[in-house]
Amino acid sequence: MNLEELLKSIIHQENELYNLYKLGETFATYELPSMVEHFKWLAGEELRHKRTIESFLEEDTLKGTAVIDYLDSLSLEPYFKDERAEPADLEDLILEALIREKHSYELYDRLSQILSGSLSDIFKMMRQEELKHAYRLKILYEMIGE
Repeated sequence: MNLEELLKSIIHQENELYNLYKLGETFATYELPSMVEHFKWLAGEELRHKRTIESFLEEDTLKGTAVIDYLDSLSLEPYFKDERAEPADLEDLILEALIREKHSYELYDRLSQILSGSLSDIFKMMRQEELKHAYRLKILYEMIGE
């Protein structure tokens, strides 16, 4: 995997999460309307992440960074093997999203450790945001049972 493939794969996965949360909005509209705003917020977060990585791709931001030295040893397989989710209901959707958020967290954690300076800080911030998403999803999951 080269740097461009890495960034395109991350963009794809962020877009998949965005789509999952948009589907969550639809499910919530019919199943639990109180969750709609949560899914809108989550979708917006993933869209922002996608745009950040797109800017890295367009501007060659990571070219010449330490990431290149570690591409083969990043162990990215779990993150990029997530296939298109087809949840049957809100509960399935949340469980699928939790897995994907975990994968995103792990990837951004690895990248934040490899990079330095402001690039490391950006990935640390994105890592923390994925953790917040997972926490919010756990709360939403608990709301389903109420």
